[in-house]
Amino acid sequence: MIFPVFMVLYALAHILIWVVLSKGFVLSSASKGFLALVLAALGITPILARRLDRGGWTRAAQVFSWVGYTWAGLVLLFVMARIATDGVLGLVFALAGQPPVATGRLLAIAATLGLTAILALYAFIERSRVRVETVTLPTAKELGVTGVLRIAQISDVHIGSMNGRRRIQTLLRRLQEHEVDLVVSTGDLIDSRAGLAVPVTALLAELKPRLGKFAVLGNHECYAGLTSSLAFMERCGFVVLRNAAVTLPGLRLVGVDDPVAGRGTDLAKAEMRALRNGPAGAFTVLLKHRPDVLPASDGHFDLQLSGHTHKGQIFPFGFLTRLYYPAHAGLFHLARSYLYVSRGTGAWGPPFRLLAPPEITLFVIGADLPAPRSQPMPIPVGEEEAERPVTVTAYSSDRRS
Repeated sequence: MIFPVFMVLYALAHILIWVVLSKGFVLSSASKGFLALVLAALGITPILARRLDRGGWTRAAQVFSWVGYTWAGLVLLFVMARIATDGVLGLVFALAGQPPVATGRLLAIAATLGLTAILALYAFIERSRVRVETVTLPTAKELGVTGVLRIAQISDVHIGSMNGRRRIQTLLRRLQEHEVDLVVSTGDLIDSRAGLAVPVTALLAELKPRLGKFAVLGNHECYAGLTSSLAFMERCGFVVLRNAAVTLPGLRLVGVDDPVAGRGTDLAKAEMRALRNGPAGAFTVLLKHRPDVLPASDGHFDLQLSGHTHKGQIFPFGFLTRLYYPAHAGLFHLARSYLYVSRGTGAWGPPFRLLAPPEITLFVIGADLPAPRSQPMPIPVGEEEAERPVTVTAYSSDRRS
């Protein structure tokens, strides 16, 4: 549902750009036609990039991705800049009196282009600044000999044409700054077929936390090719949990497939089966790409880790993704469990993040730790409601290390 809405808005944004530039520079009919062709060509470039990627034309797909997705991001930022410019200049002109038509028109275009450039620079830099968000969770459960577990979550890294070896090196540097017991990836480690060719498997394989590395599938692993994606993740040293569980010292991990990977499977029943078939009393972490919570699952896990939303990635698209995923970003308190939704460690599509910085999340779990701020929300629990996702009230943790 989100993608069709986005495409409609994307097309309308191109029409707005055509109108603004045509009227702003008083273009001739021929120039207007040429501008329309240029905008149409640039507009379909991201679609061509995907087609080339799926066809195996990796190098061409990389070029088209950088051109097309950067353009797509600029289009969105241009619209935001235009709205802001019209609002400010409209107020100024109303208070000071209307300027000559030509002066006002050119001033509006110059201000729009300048603000677009500033927003693009800021969003490009923000995309590259991975933050480490620290969340403490108290528990009375036995966590092994150490008594404290430190789990690092990465999500939505999107290794591919836009996120290559340098991005992974940055990610690893941030992880190595913290001594973690376990690293988990909650889906979309890979973006596309191009990601399978990025030489990062050896780098990721060198990361060897005490309890290992585990992952679940997101929708993009399926788009890149499920068999190839699984082989890639295993070469990186990840154990992929597919509707399965594993018991570690002081911890039980359960991982379920994304709906795209689990077509033909009753994922609700598979999740409940994996959650229930394990030792009682173990601290249980559920890895699930999309931030959907089954009411019947609440209480069978202590902490669910998810991603997928990117917190909208580019403001104000967070308002759109929030409509589909009320559990949008940050920490949520359910009736008997916690849910954390990552903003994502990488970026999808445009190489921009605006007011939604990428993150690695560090969970420190143990006795006598300060409880995170949250709003408890009672939810119905029962087998008959197991397939209805719960609606939760958001609380976002902004604590940084």
